[in-house]
Amino acid sequence: MSKVAKVKFIDYHSSIAQALDLIGAGEKLPQEGLIIIKPNLTNSSPPPVTTSVKAVEAVYQYCKAHTKAKIAVGDGCGSGSTPDVYATLGYTDMAKKHGIELLDFNEADTITLENNNALQLKRFYMPRIVRNAFIISLPVLKDHSFTKTTISMKNMFGIAPGKYYSGSWNKSKLHSPSTDKSVVDICTYKKPDLSIVDASVALKGMHLAGTHKKIGLILAGFDPVAVDTIGSELLGHNPKKLEYLTLANGLLGTMNNIEIRC
Repeated sequence: MSKVAKVKFIDYHSSIAQALDLIGAGEKLPQEGLIIIKPNLTNSSPPPVTTSVKAVEAVYQYCKAHTKAKIAVGDGCGSGSTPDVYATLGYTDMAKKHGIELLDFNEADTITLENNNALQLKRFYMPRIVRNAFIISLPVLKDHSFTKTTISMKNMFGIAPGKYYSGSWNKSKLHSPSTDKSVVDICTYKKPDLSIVDASVALKGMHLAGTHKKIGLILAGFDPVAVDTIGSELLGHNPKKLEYLTLANGLLGTMNNIEIRC
């Protein structure tokens, strides 16, 4: 049975810490190696299109208090330049304040992985630094134009280097022929080790310019399928009708028998 914390949003620092404590995250974080906090920085638009820098800072502070592992922040933005997006959204200043390295997955040194059982991405170019890192997926809860919802699993599109997957935008090649299958394939190569979802204010209708919806929650869990199932329900969708979730069910996690911790 997978556990998903569902905590009332008061502020990022206290609510994220409470959610992580409810799933025992402090004891499960690696004590060495690299932890990468992976926000959703699809472009330079302010939250809730993108992950608030305050949410990332809260996760960093929680990790810093519970582990001696190195902690970095990484993403590969969907449009524009990742360093420019970092600067516009306050990440550069936050990183300087805490001495955090900001990684740009679009331009990172890569390795080539292959999986003949993949649904469509039989070969995947992955940033070398990502492969053995502990990844914390930290998205905003949003509807999506292709996959209906974009939460912890779809957020992993950011690890796909734009230099291999760009077209009309930095990740455009991942959206054809099936965005849903690309979500599952990328997470098969590297799924989030921990997912934390900012559901304080969600985005309904579209992932880039939708309607703000106050939900007032933080979600957290180690099973990204379970987390995305609960998140999709909060957005008003039936998870059993979302292709990426039904394809991932039993492969990357479970949609069934989810224990909610409040």
